[in-house]
Amino acid sequence: MIQTILSVFSFISGKYESDPHWDHWPFGPGYGDFWASAAKMLFVAAILGVIMLFLRLLFGPNGKFRDHELDREAEEMREKELAKLEEDLKSGKISEVDYKFKKKRILS
Repeated sequence: MIQTILSVFSFISGKYESDPHWDHWPFGPGYGDFWASAAKMLFVAAILGVIMLFLRLLFGPNGKFRDHELDREAEEMREKELAKLEEDLKSGKISEVDYKFKKKRILS
């Protein structure tokens, strides 16, 4: 009886110990040749890229789930910085060239 159970166990383990034909597909542990590893990295990068684009569409500018309060706060901060920059230019704390560069940085 024990011999029969052991023979069944050895038959099953023998079936699973043989190398499958899909052992280098990107879902494996990463062993194998260069192309298997490169395919795995490209597959993961493609999945992450799709996720990033999806989130960008949902939460990016004009996104369906974007909080419009954040846009309002950003605009207020930008206006404050521009007002301070104008004051610095009028008082002579910064030059005209510095004013142009800083204004361009604020508005971009």
